[in-house]
Parts: sequence; C-alpha cells; structure tokens
Amino acid sequence: MKLLRTIIFCLMIPMLSFGQDSDIDAGFKQVRAKAESKDYNGAIKILNILEKKYPGNEDIIIYQGRVYSWKKEFAKAKKTLRPLADRDQPNIEALEALINAYYWSYDFEACITYCDQYLATQPNAENILMIKAVCLEKSNRNEEAVAILNSIKGKEYQESTIALKTVISRKKKNAIAASYLNISTYDPAQAPIHYGYVEYLRKFTNNTVIGRVNVGYREGQTEGQAEVDYYHTFKRSYLYTNAGISNTNIIFPKLRLGAEYYFAPLGQFDLSLGGRYMNFENDNVTLITGQATYRYKNYSFGYRPYYDIDNSLVSHVVSFQKTNEDKESLIRIELQYGNVPYLYLYNNFTEPLKAYRIGIQYQYRLAESFFVRPIFLYEYEEYLPGIMRNKYNCQVIFTKRF
Repeated sequence: MKLLRTIIFCLMIPMLSFGQDSDIDAGFKQVRAKAESKDYNGAIKILNILEKKYPGNEDIIIYQGRVYSWKKEFAKAKKTLRPLADRDQPNIEALEALINAYYWSYDFEACITYCDQYLATQPNAENILMIKAVCLEKSNRNEEAVAILNSIKGKEYQESTIALKTVISRKKKNAIAASYLNISTYDPAQAPIHYGYVEYLRKFTNNTVIGRVNVGYREGQTEGQAEVDYYHTFKRSYLYTNAGISNTNIIFPKLRLGAEYYFAPLGQFDLSLGGRYMNFENDNVTLITGQATYRYKNYSFGYRPYYDIDNSLVSHVVSFQKTNEDKESLIRIELQYGNVPYLYLYNNFTEPLKAYRIGIQYQYRLAESFFVRPIFLYEYEEYLPGIMRNKYNCQVIFTKRF
C-alpha cells in the first residue's frame, strides 16, 4: 500500500509542474499582449500576481525587468535584474536584459562592464558585441570599437557595422585633398585650360579651417592663388567664409572674399544667403547668391542663383543629389543656365554671353578614409554673340581623411 502511494505521488509531480508551467505560459501570453499594445502597467500587474504565486521564479523576474525597461523605468529594471546578474553564476537571460537596460538609459560605462561579463561566457554573441561597440564609440574609445566591429561577421549586422565605422571615421580631424580640372573646347577648339589645387583641412570643436593652394595654366601663363575657408558651426546653422589672394590677376582675381550663412528653418528645408567679391586689376565682380534645398530621406533637390551686381549677369543652378550616409557616397546631377562661368573662376574676359550646362559627379569611398570624386560638366556656350561651341569640364578630386 505504501509502495502504491509512493508511485502515485511520483506520477503527480510532473503533472503539478506541468500545471505551473501552463499557468505561467498563459500569464506570459497575456503580458505579451499587454506589452504589444504598450499597456505596460497592465503587464506589470499580471507579472506581480505571477511573482506572488510563484516566488523566486527567474523567468517571471526577468520578464518584469524587461517590461520596466520598455516602460523606460530603467532604475526599477536594473534593481529587478541585478540580483540575477551579479551572482557567481549569473542568469544569462537576466544579464542580456540588464545590458539592454543600461544601453537604453545611455549608461555606457556600466553597459560595457556587463557586456564583458556576458562575453566572458559567450564570446561570440554578436548582438552583445554590437552593443559594446556602440558603447565604446559613445565613450570615445574608438579604436576598441573598431576592433570589435572588425570581428563581427554576421550578415544581419553588416549595415550597422558599416554605419558605426563611418561615424568613427568622421571623427578624424584632418584631411588632405588634391584636384585637377581640365577645360577643353570643341568646334571651334582652343588650347585647354588647366586648374589644380591641394588643400589641408583641420577640424576643431565648433569650426573647421581649410587652407588651399590653387594653380592655373592658360595660354602659356601660370598663376597661383592661396585661399582659406573657415566654417563656424552653431546649433542648427553654420557660417562659411572665404578669402584668397593671387600673385597676378590674369587667371585668378588678386583678391577674393566670400561669406554665406546656412540654416534650416523649416524641417526638411535648408536655406542659405551669401555673397562673393573678386578684385581684378581693371574690374571688380560682386556676386549675390543663396540656396534653397529640400531633403527627403537620401535625396535632395536644390536651387541656387548667382547674380553679378557689377555686370548684371545671372546664372541658375538646379541640382538633384542622392547620398548614402553610411558609405559616404553620392551622385549629383546639375543643370545650369546663365552667364556666370563654371566654378565662377572670374577673369578679365567675362562677357554677357549665354551658356547651357549639364553636369554629373560621383563620390566613392575606398576603405574607410579615402575618397575619389570625378566630375564632368558639358557646356554649350556662346563664345561670340550668336555663335555657339562645345566646352568640356573634367575634374577629379582625391581626398584622404586621417
């Protein structure tokens, strides 16, 4: 008889356990429905009832911590989860939930600590490696972040990896660039004009300075120009200024000044207003310019006019651009009409003659810090009153960021 009672009791244990599991599963189903509808208070109430009924059940405690995190009550989430994560044999699910609580609350140093604890037991957990890399970048431990990103191979993380590497690369404060521009004409043809420059860029906290040396060659004459660009960043705007001087005034102006203020007053619209001044030996040129750009996702549509006050000339530029921020690539198409020459390299031969232009440029990033930008612009220009010809502007710009 005693043996029979023992057998019956042993058979009932799995049934009791099954009943408990079924009860908890049914409760979790209700919690999930509440959480999906963002009724986090209702989800917490159900979990509290389950926790009183089954005290010490770690699945319930972990779920409580997660719901507190979703509710953005991060202090409660951390308090709930830490006992399961800080013990000698941590609950790995509690540890993951606690990592998310610290990550979502921007406590990056603590998040890194718990990521290390998690990775000590599961070193190939790429979801945790990705979180740790982000936290390292936010803490300006960029080299450590890049080392982790290089170890992540999962396809589902490749876009995030590329994006974070781009963020880190953009923090580099220096860049050098070199460019060559060839301007050739056809029907009738004349000797090509050559322009080139080298420049050095340096970033500071709220401003950027670029020093540039330009060289031009036309009809057997060579001329140089030195100029400086300065950008000052405000909260939602920035100011661009430029100054340049030349040793002669045949290809470049003797003095060149410019300023333009860029701001974004209306959501996806960017506006700017500015001017340029160029001083030649026998003439002065003053331009008024500005820009209106509409941005939609990775696309931008822009319009920029140039008005020459001294010679009453005007040029219109319409642009379309598609960018990939993560890869730092772009393709840009421009349509131009007016009298102001390409790149607005004014010289003493400025005439009120018409020109129609279409241009395309493309930027491509090699590795993480080297850029190539080819530019081509075709012009159908009036070089004498009523007489048209073809002009080809071919340029390439190489940039290295470090």
